Amino acid sequence: MDLHFKIEEWAKQRKSTIFHRQLAVISGPKEWAENQAQSLVSIITPSENEILWVGDRPDKEPPVSPKAYRQYLGTEYATVIFNCFSGISANALMAFSGTIRANGLMIILCPEFNQWPHFSDPLSHSRYSYGFSQVIEPSRFIKRLISMIEEDDNTVIITPTSFSGRNKEVSSAELSRKLNSTTPEQEQTISSILRLRTGHRKRPLVITADRGRGKSSALGLAARTLITKHTSKIIITAPNKRNVEQVFAFADIEENASIEHALVFVAPDALVEGDYQTDLLFIDEAAAIPSSILKSLLDKYSRVVLSSTVHGYEGAGRGFELRFKPYLENEYKGWKNLMLKTPIRWYKDDCLEHFWFRVFIMEDSTSAASSKPLIERSNQIRGTSGNKGFAEHFVDYAFIEVTKDLLANSRNILKQVFSLLINAHYQTSPDDLLRLLDAPEQRIFACTLGDDVIGVALICSEGGNPLGEVSQGIVNGSRRVNGHLVAQNLALHCADDTFVKMEQWRIVRIAVANAYRRKHLASALLTFIEATAMELGITLLTSSFGATPKLLSFWTHNYYLPLKLGFKRDASSDEVSLVIGKPLTDLTASLLKTVQIQFSEELTYHASRYHQSMDTTLLTHLLTHSQRKELSSHTHQRVKQYLISNTPYVSFSQALAAYVLQKLTCIECPSQIPQESYILVASLIQFKSTKALVSEFKLSGKKELNTNIKNAVAKI
Repeated sequence: MDLHFKIEEWAKQRKSTIFHRQLAVISGPKEWAENQAQSLVSIITPSENEILWVGDRPDKEPPVSPKAYRQYLGTEYATVIFNCFSGISANALMAFSGTIRANGLMIILCPEFNQWPHFSDPLSHSRYSYGFSQVIEPSRFIKRLISMIEEDDNTVIITPTSFSGRNKEVSSAELSRKLNSTTPEQEQTISSILRLRTGHRKRPLVITADRGRGKSSALGLAARTLITKHTSKIIITAPNKRNVEQVFAFADIEENASIEHALVFVAPDALVEGDYQTDLLFIDEAAAIPSSILKSLLDKYSRVVLSSTVHGYEGAGRGFELRFKPYLENEYKGWKNLMLKTPIRWYKDDCLEHFWFRVFIMEDSTSAASSKPLIERSNQIRGTSGNKGFAEHFVDYAFIEVTKDLLANSRNILKQVFSLLINAHYQTSPDDLLRLLDAPEQRIFACTLGDDVIGVALICSEGGNPLGEVSQGIVNGSRRVNGHLVAQNLALHCADDTFVKMEQWRIVRIAVANAYRRKHLASALLTFIEATAMELGITLLTSSFGATPKLLSFWTHNYYLPLKLGFKRDASSDEVSLVIGKPLTDLTASLLKTVQIQFSEELTYHASRYHQSMDTTLLTHLLTHSQRKELSSHTHQRVKQYLISNTPYVSFSQALAAYVLQKLTCIECPSQIPQESYILVASLIQFKSTKALVSEFKLSGKKELNTNIKNAVAKI
């Protein structure tokens, strides 16, 4: 049968009958692929309004950049054409696939399969660290993607000489289900929201779902019932008003004027600061709102519904699972969790969603055992068994560096590694999988037990020769290059280009499987990484993360030193970033001593300014790393005078603050910090208001505050 006739017959069949959403790959020369796509959509989707081109298009219309995917979330198209000749983005592939409605088609344009891994991707320079893009090898990510495309029975492949694939039929049971109508799961969710109106106070309802499951429509339909039948007033908040357009649409706000005044949007920060009255509060896309704001809203409002997307394109959904649900468990015992699993915008067992979930390892993280033990593949692994340089109880484990070739060649190992990274960190995204396989500056170290990867660390090379020619520009603030996060940060902060000239490793992520935590495996993995780094001439190990007392304790226990504290809170983690480092040479150790002095001076200087709202426990732990200063006899005398006088602590605050700081610098580990230290740090160093102190330490008022501070000074 003629090739053109085969393609046309497939396209006409797709137009005439309802099929699952599917992927079609057009592989060949750029101009041919673009023209073929244009010819194809003229048959399947004649209406231009129902087509979205991402990247270059043959009619020279202004292209939609793959990086602009956030602007298209919540929109719908019959066909999306993703031109990979214009560059590939994993986040964008996932996001744009979610904009395709039922019976729709996603078309990928790409070079011939044997050439695609070698193709010079226009977006690659933005993915990799400066100086490393020159040594990029053929793309392992693209090789893996091609392999999965060729294996997938439900993906159509069109080349200049061949056509393969088929239209995937929807089951008769699914066809009988009306799309975009409520499912039993949604009805249960709507009923739960309605019951919240009269149920017990302070019992938040959490709704989680993948995209396309009707989360927004459930909120909108529930709002309509609450307003029209129970005259309830509802406030809805989200990171952006565009996030809740579908909620308002399903609430029929345009059809019913009463709803317009009873369902209102208020931005999260305004809701915290303002005095708003409402019967219920809906928080949509809760995973993308800082946890401090979520906590404030839960404290301020009695009846709250939180909804969140499980698979966020930037990993935010995992942050909600990992960080906020444990908080709800501890603070709101009656909270309820509902998950919507049945899609309403497309049919169950959707081919397109399943394909991208497999590609980006977003399915169940349970992995099948590999065919042979991981540690036998010695030609692709450099490592050591646990009894070399480690404590005896690590004898059953192996600590290894996993090469990119092994990650690319073993889906089981890649799945285990990436699943650990996803489950351990709230910002792991599809783009991270692409970098994991292709970025030359990234390395993976792992702890294995038999066939299982039970611990993993992601390392990024920074500094050294790649930054030599731009070092002065980085130090004076006139130049900022991709990657080299800590190297550039420290060089600018300390006005010293040594930090960009030395070869260093940044530990980006470290994760251990739940069943093996609290066995010191993460510390043992760090020890192995350190030994490997020293063998390769690396002079400094660093990391940067959202600081918490628990994380700080882990890193300092492994002899990493705090070097720089950020001023702004991360939008997702709601924590300030902390840069830490461990010197691997005497020269680097000498250099870091100067940085530590600067860190100490800045920490105390900014404590009552930028860090006044910081968690007191965290700040107290950080202050134990300050430089020790001897107190004058006059300061000692003033402290003694305060203890025997009836004068409020404010009159002696300068001397008391110096005394507390001196005491904290004598502490070697967090477990030695006296409990009394925290109220002293909050009052004397952070200068929190009396109202804030009374609230934080659960006191009756100013008199009890003064008494507690005096008792604390006497005890430390």
